[in-house]
Amino acid sequence: MVVNILYHTDYSSQASSLKIAIKENWSDASVNLIGLRDNIGGAKYQVQLFGDIVSRSNSPVDNTTIINLIEERL
Repeated sequence: MVVNILYHTDYSSQASSLKIAIKENWSDASVNLIGLRDNIGGAKYQVQLFGDIVSRSNSPVDNTTIINLIEERL
């Protein structure tokens, strides 16, 4: 499983926390953190699973919600 977390640099700690949570649930997951100084098409925080957008918002979403969204897509 490949997860990309694209985030505004203001949210680096939240992105790191999400990476840890994902690895705790799926130890074999490949999680890429991609910090950006600008927004991502109008958003500041985006999570992708195999390149498909799972969550996209202007602020981080809690880890449990993201984990549940990933589980729904597997």
